[in-house]
Amino acid sequence: MTPDHKLTSRTFSGFIYLLSASGIQVFLKIGVLAVLARLISPKEFGLAGIAIIIVEFSKLFTQMGVGPAIVQRKELEDRHLTTGFTISLCMGLLFAGVLLLGAPVLEVFFRMEGLAPVLRAVSIVFFVDSITLIGQAQMQRNMKFKVIAALDVISYAVGYGAVGISLGYLGMGVWALVIANISQAVLYAALVMIVQPFSKRPRFNYSAFKELIRFGGGHTLARIGNYLAVQGDNLVVGRTLGAASLGIYGRAYQFMVMPSSLFGNTLDKVLFPAMSKVQDDKQKLMKAYLTGTSLIALIAIPISVLFVFLAPEIILVLLGPQWTEVINPFRILACSLLFRMSYKMSDSLARATGAVYRRAWRQLIYAGAVFISSYIGHFWGLNGVAWGVALTLVGNFLMMSQLSIKLIGSTWLDLVKAHTHGILLGITTGVFSYFIVTISRQFNTLYVTLLCTGVGVMVLLFLVIGLFPSFFIRSDHKALVEKLILKRFKKISVQVV
Repeated sequence: MTPDHKLTSRTFSGFIYLLSASGIQVFLKIGVLAVLARLISPKEFGLAGIAIIIVEFSKLFTQMGVGPAIVQRKELEDRHLTTGFTISLCMGLLFAGVLLLGAPVLEVFFRMEGLAPVLRAVSIVFFVDSITLIGQAQMQRNMKFKVIAALDVISYAVGYGAVGISLGYLGMGVWALVIANISQAVLYAALVMIVQPFSKRPRFNYSAFKELIRFGGGHTLARIGNYLAVQGDNLVVGRTLGAASLGIYGRAYQFMVMPSSLFGNTLDKVLFPAMSKVQDDKQKLMKAYLTGTSLIALIAIPISVLFVFLAPEIILVLLGPQWTEVINPFRILACSLLFRMSYKMSDSLARATGAVYRRAWRQLIYAGAVFISSYIGHFWGLNGVAWGVALTLVGNFLMMSQLSIKLIGSTWLDLVKAHTHGILLGITTGVFSYFIVTISRQFNTLYVTLLCTGVGVMVLLFLVIGLFPSFFIRSDHKALVEKLILKRFKKISVQVV
């Protein structure tokens, strides 16, 4: 097997492992959320949500891009690992202390009574994450995707799901969510330390620090912009409309990003280290980028169509009748799913090629646009915020696509062509779904509508892709399936026989 084919095989295998794990985790999240939504009020969800947003934002500064810098480096030495660990540990302890002292100020700013003790409790996550940052980076750099997938599923199912639901049944309200988040972080850290040993001796090398921060600084700036963009609408909603509205809006956004977490984040995890290994070969980068973009379009557009049509059934079945206000924001945000998922390909490419500062200023513009559009939108309630966010997602997609085209020497026409098959499949799915949803709703049963539409769409996709493959599937997708999936099944069949 040639080195190129070996890298492709490892990348695709990693994608399958992580996709499977992400799929399991998405179903777990849906199940856990469905239970917790019946045990915990929207206001309590909003209170825990704002605390997690603050902690996750602060972690961008504590990590300083050290993990991605280790993944991206062509040559990695022990001095980079020990220096990275030292930086991570010191910054984790520093920010834990800052949050402990600054919690009352943040409670006053967000005008949310009870936020301070919640923030003090979750500050422990800074220290927990800081001691395993290097181990996580090494696993990704070494493309141990099967291990990463297993840790993600176990830590969420046991650490968050089991703990959160148990405490929710005991009536602990917001503290069920807080303790669930902490236990998930602790369990994940413990598992990382077991499966990925690394030196935990604090040492500092100034030259290694400069080499890590050169990349990590730009990466951190971009992540700050991206995180503010992703959470800016939540901050605006929490500050202007209150905790209860944030709890409602947060569930709408959470459902919308689940497919993004499933496919977009999975592609990013495997393509970033893979692209980093061939960062000087524009031809290979172009092929990987366009193939990944077309795959996302093929998945995102039909899912977006189904979310728009089935929004009432999805929300009422999973969350219950007390969450009806989630329906319209969810439907609006679903229209932007493709752009939410697709720009992650550009993110992976920019980081792999070291274009972190060009990525950074685009993400900062994106963040500013989210804050402005969310603030303007809040005058029309949650629907106005959702429309503002949807439009800024389109703008960010265009900015990041322009960067990708420059980096790989491609054209806008190539990008449009990459979306063609997904658009055709989306139109086909949309026309069919409209009729089947309209007919199914005559029975006035949520479950019948979901079941009929789900089964009908799966049968439709099987038929149209089987009968007219050239209209809906690109040749590079067929090649991947034939070489890396069918061939494996044949090998397994031969071994069994």
